[in-house]
Amino acid sequence: MELWWWRHGTAVPEGFAELLDATEHARAAAYRFPAHSARFVWARALTKRIVGTAAGVSARDVRLTREPCPGCGDTGHGPPAAELADGTAHLSLSHSEGYSALLLSLRHPVGLDIERVRPMPVDVLAPTTLCEDERTYVFDEPSGPRRSLAYLRCWTRKEAVLKAVGTGVVGDLTRLGVRPRERTARIAHGSGRRAGEWWTTDLRPVPDLVAAVARPAAGPDEPVTLHQAGAELTGLSGSMT
Repeated sequence: MELWWWRHGTAVPEGFAELLDATEHARAAAYRFPAHSARFVWARALTKRIVGTAAGVSARDVRLTREPCPGCGDTGHGPPAAELADGTAHLSLSHSEGYSALLLSLRHPVGLDIERVRPMPVDVLAPTTLCEDERTYVFDEPSGPRRSLAYLRCWTRKEAVLKAVGTGVVGDLTRLGVRPRERTARIAHGSGRRAGEWWTTDLRPVPDLVAAVARPAAGPDEPVTLHQAGAELTGLSGSMT
């Protein structure tokens, strides 16, 4: 698995727009705010370049699509993927306050969530999003940054598992326990074709970000390789802001 992260700017780098097809251009134009439109273009273009590099094909030949929803089979809201000549690339994309990240596997479904480290209204969120064990874990930390960080650790794990399952954030989140005391936890969750067990673990791509990834528990261990999307992918020199 490869995790790529970047800071997306409000300006679209040269060459990005030409990688989008007509439907993607229409989606970009439909955003109300220019910053959201730019984030979309950044994500589509970089995803195609990253997948193309991993698969050894041109970014222009990468077609982004969706796998069938594991519950209803609809491809309109299933997990994101890329169609390749020799199979499917499994993708998970996440955004948080100026950061974006992409998790890629050519072998199996994956889930990713990132959250920028920030104060969280834990007292408000915990009752509807955390199970009893998670609430104990979070409230054992002193109020302030440490408690917010503990909450974000639980939240990113939950969302990573739900994205790997393919449903997204739906249902009663208090029924999905992610065992935050364990460095890597094995979680049973899912429905339909993606019911099963998932490994979830934490990552810190940069100090500003909390991240969690999820992958199927069946099969060999696959470590995560971290990358920053640099000039070779963006065409921009220096840091991205």
